[in-house]
Amino acid sequence: MNWKEFKIDNKPFKWGQTFNDLFDLFEGDNLNKTTSSWKLHKVKSEGFLGLEAISCEFYGPAYDKPISSISFELKPIQTRWLQKPHSPYMDQLESILGTPDGIHENPLPKGKKYNEGYSSSYVTYAPHWWFGDFRIGLSVYGGIRNEEYGKTAALLYIGWYNEIEMAKPYLSAFYKKETEFTKGLTVIANFELEYSQTKTFRRHYELADASKADKDEDIRAAQLALYHTNLFRTPKALSNEMRPKQVSLMYSDPTKKYVLATKFDFTLFDNASSIEFIKVLPARGSGGTEFRIGEITLKDQPNSQALAYLKTKLETLELPVKLLEYQDD
Repeated sequence: MNWKEFKIDNKPFKWGQTFNDLFDLFEGDNLNKTTSSWKLHKVKSEGFLGLEAISCEFYGPAYDKPISSISFELKPIQTRWLQKPHSPYMDQLESILGTPDGIHENPLPKGKKYNEGYSSSYVTYAPHWWFGDFRIGLSVYGGIRNEEYGKTAALLYIGWYNEIEMAKPYLSAFYKKETEFTKGLTVIANFELEYSQTKTFRRHYELADASKADKDEDIRAAQLALYHTNLFRTPKALSNEMRPKQVSLMYSDPTKKYVLATKFDFTLFDNASSIEFIKVLPARGSGGTEFRIGEITLKDQPNSQALAYLKTKLETLELPVKLLEYQDD
């Protein structure tokens, strides 16, 4: 089977399509327009790979970015004598996909039976198959769940794990912005925190190396182009001069915006940007101080003097800083 393009309910799908592309093919009455940075779009579905379904859900970072995974809520299948709940699904999938590359079994806790009580909240059987950059997986529940479009007993999903290929239409513009935004910078102030700041990248625990993007700058650039709108890699010349605990506040004359940079990432912001100073109160955790500016979150010790100085500096520049508190749960 060609996993780069196929049909879903007799409608053509190929990886690289965005949500906006899909709206021309599928109904749009169940669009999730929350403020989440990731988007979901669920439609009714007859099924996939010979298994009957009640729904198909598309998942991706933004409406104008490619779909990264698709899942199908599968209808319950009546088992034959001595069959296990996963057996009918596996019989069908193995006839098409072959032997799985891996299987995770998680039997119900002692005393619990299939489809009794809260058993359906468990995933009891989870095989997966790899076909190049595409991963197909099945999650069989410990019972039948009642979902929006009906009853389901398993989830079938397929994901695309080549972010460089996925980001190709966006990388040229990303690299251009990354270069242009760091021209003509004037340093306003530097701040030394107690905690080292971290590099922004997305882990994929399905891969042999979940943190591959931490080591591969091409993958990290692709992730930033796909999953963010205003977050870029700090230029090497500047990064080499910065310490992991250092934060630099600068002004970009070409863009007429401020720049906040760590050793690893930078973002642009102005009066219209979201700027939040957060006191994290001790609870289950020990608490701390956070500063969210655009798509960067700085984290430091409780009552951080460095972040307090940054707050004061931004206020003297007449930038609005919102004060928040929440518990360290």
